[in-house]
Amino acid sequence: MSAPADQLLGQLHKLVAELEGLAQGAVGAAQESGERLADSFHDSLSSARDRIRTAEASLERDLRRHGKAVDKAVRDNVWVSIGLVAVAAFLLGALARRRD
Repeated sequence: MSAPADQLLGQLHKLVAELEGLAQGAVGAAQESGERLADSFHDSLSSARDRIRTAEASLERDLRRHGKAVDKAVRDNVWVSIGLVAVAAFLLGALARRRD
């Protein structure tokens, strides 16, 4: 072959080698970016789990406190509680009788 053709062929080989290097670099960067994204997702998920656990504990505390308050109110007002249950039972019975 002629010298200009050899030069062109050499430049094309260099270009192909550089493109291969760029492609490998892009793949490496994508993997690194993917790993960073996975780490970020894992951290966010862990943070969300911690917030859920905190909310569960707070909700449990509140439910226990309110349950104790209702229990105390019922125990302190036994006859009022019995009366309310009797009225509710009477109303439910009347509604059930109407359906028939």
